[in-house]
Amino acid sequence: MKLSFALPLLAPLLLPSIAEAQSPFDLHEVAWTMTPEDSGDAVHLEMVLTPLQDRERIVLRMPLWRPGSYRYFNYQNALSNLTATDSRGKERNITTLDPRTWEVDVRGVTGLTVAYELSVTNENPGEGIPALHLRGPGTFLYTEDSLELPHSLQVQLPRRWDFASGHRPATGKKNFFRSPNYDVFVDCPMALGALEKSEFESHGTPFEVVFFGDLPTEKELPRADWLATVSAICEASWDVVGDYPFERYVFLYLFNRIGGYSGLEHLNSTTIVFNARAAKSGRLADLESVTAHEFFHLWNVKRIRPAQLGPFDYSRDVRTRDLWWLEGITSYYADIILHRASLRGDGWFLDAQARNFRGQYGSSGYGVLSPERSSWTVWDPNPRTAISYYDSGQSLGLLLDVQIRHHTQNRRSLDDVVRFLTRWVDYPNSGYQPGDLEKAIFAVTGWDCHAFFDRHIRSPRPYPWREIMPLAGIDVRFSEPGDPYLGFGVDENLVATVPEKSPAAEAGLETGDRILALNGTKVKSFAQLKEIIAQLTAGAEIEYRIKRKGASRTLRGRVAERSRLLFRLQRSPEATVEQTTLLDGLLAGAPMGI
Repeated sequence: MKLSFALPLLAPLLLPSIAEAQSPFDLHEVAWTMTPEDSGDAVHLEMVLTPLQDRERIVLRMPLWRPGSYRYFNYQNALSNLTATDSRGKERNITTLDPRTWEVDVRGVTGLTVAYELSVTNENPGEGIPALHLRGPGTFLYTEDSLELPHSLQVQLPRRWDFASGHRPATGKKNFFRSPNYDVFVDCPMALGALEKSEFESHGTPFEVVFFGDLPTEKELPRADWLATVSAICEASWDVVGDYPFERYVFLYLFNRIGGYSGLEHLNSTTIVFNARAAKSGRLADLESVTAHEFFHLWNVKRIRPAQLGPFDYSRDVRTRDLWWLEGITSYYADIILHRASLRGDGWFLDAQARNFRGQYGSSGYGVLSPERSSWTVWDPNPRTAISYYDSGQSLGLLLDVQIRHHTQNRRSLDDVVRFLTRWVDYPNSGYQPGDLEKAIFAVTGWDCHAFFDRHIRSPRPYPWREIMPLAGIDVRFSEPGDPYLGFGVDENLVATVPEKSPAAEAGLETGDRILALNGTKVKSFAQLKEIIAQLTAGAEIEYRIKRKGASRTLRGRVAERSRLLFRLQRSPEATVEQTTLLDGLLAGAPMGI
């Protein structure tokens, strides 16, 4: 999941666990019928439980959360007119156990139909056919003893309405779908009403792109161009991981008044909600980014997942220490994919990684909350010590990738680890266990990453940018507030660029001057210049020896104190062939997978 804004958190409700033994002649399928109102204000739902054998009660629940979004939701607030009718047409008594749990008396009953209304939002701002967006966990009730049973869905649409979803169609009936269990059933978001559909193929696999809501015009967002963009993202993702693990994939794009954007991953689909005004004005960079992020999740989270994340417990918070990997590594690959798909220009990738770290540095939890801890506490966050596991995991992805490539002489990469995990976890089998990520990295690369995990994932120690990034021929400019500051830059020939009003300018240094020495120490390289500056003390005097217009001269000034963070990643003009090859391989996707 990816969000660009914060949502309020709702308090959890603690519920008893209720499961009843079933006889061989008891319930073996849950059958659903969905009927939206013409107005688009509500959806009528019916849940048929049959046959029932020697039951005294059925306990119905509404999920407390939805997988991929680690926060509590009050879905039950949209539910009304809950009724339960037996196979003879008699209404059965319903007892409310708590706001999202109900008990139905089914003594002597052989079948039960549960019906209710769900209030929904019409996302079509104009007249005509409504446009609805439904998320499975906020739509469908469940019973604990039917979670593993097959579920079917019959959608009865008003005239001229359309339907789109990742649900698998069953043969012989229109708008009839089957799922092997509740997890898969509610893992398919749905779009109903006025929909605009397009299709393309990638590696022989069909993809569907659905627009609904407040749509941009063809001129504002040319559909053929967008299909080409999405196709490029899918192709670049396929190059990372390999075969698509689905028969068909559906992109659901909802355009509305959201303040930014959000996305949620699913096994063979995604819903992306995007600001309509941004789409209509052609500001699509974030739409491309969230598309790459959510699509890569179909491997990393939906297939590569810890044991806690499937089968799901919908009655309580489900915690893992690995969201930094699940979300952050996905964010890293979203940027990798955008670059490899040629959707971003030269230099963009390193700038994006530096910008990402600068955002972390300004967080209240920087240096306080480890990536594992920030993953675990997402359910009960503290704004006084908060840091994004998306952002920290993205930085860790870059550092791990460089480390792996360095330790294997660029023969293996993080790509290989992702490919291995995809096949090793082998969905729908159980997810991986604590410690398995480290084991996978060692198994694929031979690099023992235990110390790295201890220092930078299980503890909040600063990332080793200066130690690791030069292995890829990257110069790291990292100065914190309070560090010595001169305020000039140099090129590979040590020729200065000097901003106005900088400490160096106040000392008389000018753009075009060539640096010969600082404080009597000759400067022969950019790396040496950085080392000398790092030893300076704020407030101390400094002597520049320079060459200007063929003549040498000496300038004197003072070292200032940096007032804000400086963090940049850029290619080093002094990088070796091996270092350059490592970075080029990371950006291009070489070496190819094992």
